Amino acid sequence: MIDFNDFSDLEDDFDAVHTTNSTGPYAKTEKHPCGQCGGTGLYRGVRIHQEREDCFACRGKGYFLTSEADRRKARAQRAQRKEKKQADNAARAKAQIVAAIGDAGYQWLVAATWSEFYQDLLGKARKYGELSEKQLACIVKGYAKQQERDAARNAARAEREANAPVIDLTRIRELFDSAQSSGLKKPALVINGLRLSLAPAHGRNAGHLYVKDSGEYAGKISPEGKFFAIREARAEIAQELQALAADPLAALTAHGHQTGQCSCCSRLLTNAESVRLGIGPVCRARWGL
Repeated sequence: MIDFNDFSDLEDDFDAVHTTNSTGPYAKTEKHPCGQCGGTGLYRGVRIHQEREDCFACRGKGYFLTSEADRRKARAQRAQRKEKKQADNAARAKAQIVAAIGDAGYQWLVAATWSEFYQDLLGKARKYGELSEKQLACIVKGYAKQQERDAARNAARAEREANAPVIDLTRIRELFDSAQSSGLKKPALVINGLRLSLAPAHGRNAGHLYVKDSGEYAGKISPEGKFFAIREARAEIAQELQALAADPLAALTAHGHQTGQCSCCSRLLTNAESVRLGIGPVCRARWGL
């Protein structure tokens, strides 16, 4: 009669399998000393507020069942798998965001370093491979608002360009060309608080003239002669620039007579002839006056 409560045979089979797997031909029996503790299993450093003295690396055993080379290889493989997973998640996240707001929207999100909120969402998307519906909706809404702001800014810029006063810079350009030809690297003119200087030749405003009013930036004049003033600039600046452009020599001379300083170099006029002309002789030669 079979006793269904007798599990001795099953226990014997389990023990046999367990014993075979632990001592079989594929079992790891070679012990490799731990390099951190020298095989002692004890931490070599000093621990504060801890009673345990076992090694962090081998966890107190003093050895590993795999060699250092094998462990190094395993770490490299884990790092590769992690890197591949991160790349795959980033690609999935990008595809999800691009599908919602387009490639331009994704580039805007990446460049939105000014917003910790958007950068946090982007980081989560790259980490987990996707965003929730609410998270994605926040990005879509934020990008839509950004497009509205850009459209309003472009419209305002177009209006400002259309209404910008035009100044004939022919005679002023001739003065600056002459000053540069004479060797001046950063020529500038100062007339009654206004300072005109050339924008860097390799900058985004190449060909423009920068205008300062009492030392503060007031706007710029385009190569076509359009004066783009900042919002805080005085309304009279455009008229003053018009007068300067119409007769530069008269404006420079009047400045010298009123202030006693040369408009081209801002030095004090001491020579009698320079005081009479309102401009120093060296500057007159350099600027072609």
